[in-house]
Amino acid sequence: MNELQLSLLGLGLFAIVLVVVYNRWLERKYRQKNAPEPSDEPLTTTDDTAGGRQEPSWDHSDGAMDSTMAADQPVEPALSETQAVTNLEPLPALIEVESWVDAIATLRFYEPRTAGSIRETLNQMGAERFERVEFYSGDAWHRAEALPADALVSNLRGRLQLASRLGPVNPDTLHQWIRSLESLAQMLSAGLSVESESTLLDRATNLDAFCVRVDTLISLNLKSRQEPATAFEKLSREAGRFGLTGEFPNYACVGLLGQVDFQVQADPNTSLVSLILDFPHVLGPDTVVVEMLDLARTLANELDADIVDDAGRTMSDEGMGLLVHQVIRLNAMLQAQGIEPGSALARRLFS
Repeated sequence: MNELQLSLLGLGLFAIVLVVVYNRWLERKYRQKNAPEPSDEPLTTTDDTAGGRQEPSWDHSDGAMDSTMAADQPVEPALSETQAVTNLEPLPALIEVESWVDAIATLRFYEPRTAGSIRETLNQMGAERFERVEFYSGDAWHRAEALPADALVSNLRGRLQLASRLGPVNPDTLHQWIRSLESLAQMLSAGLSVESESTLLDRATNLDAFCVRVDTLISLNLKSRQEPATAFEKLSREAGRFGLTGEFPNYACVGLLGQVDFQVQADPNTSLVSLILDFPHVLGPDTVVVEMLDLARTLANELDADIVDDAGRTMSDEGMGLLVHQVIRLNAMLQAQGIEPGSALARRLFS
């Protein structure tokens, strides 16, 4: 190779280096110019219950019932580096219905960052501002607190539930959530992808309207033909024989997996024993409602009572058949949207 060829080769390599450096400079300048302004607004807590819809709920004042029902309510762990990493199982793939129930925002890092450094940033900003955060590492999504501090993360995903039994998400809450994500993206030098607030609010309204149609408490009552105190005393004494757990006046019928299928409440004020099924929270509600009606007939015989509706009218076999049909119809409606009654998603949505 002669001197001319060597000179041309050297000039070519030098030109390539200049192009790479220039492109990096442009990219950095673009990110600085287009990064969202940091938000100095504190995240305000909005009372969604004021003037909003509140669905009826069971009375969990009894200690025995609290321990049973608590198993159905997952607790979000804090983003703490001192917490032992015990579960590195990846999260299941995102299903379509989750994109309907939740607002989902994604941050994509230009260069991978460690899980520990991201958690530190989240804690500095206030991790509670982001509701639920997940990290993408090792070709799978993980809960933010599940990864070791040195795990490399290429993407971050934040979620905000769009509706619950309190109604659709508050517009101010949604606005603050998006602003917090914009600030986080700026601090982490990440690209942010999230739908517009108007689109998310429309979806929240539609989701809430659907939830109202299917969110139902199925109930029936036993009215004793004798002194109510006698019926209550027998129920308290022989609750175990009827397959019930708990203590007077609150009992539950518990399924094979330890979940509450339906509740049985004795009310001295009304002299009624009520059987209540919280439809969205029940696994296999079409089967459970039949079991509930069978127990109602058994208790009616044992306690010398009539089965009546909330208006005090005696329920016939035809009326109880209509209850079963109602549950089957609601079950089909919920499953058609990809939500299985009694699943973690259903319990979270109808909470």
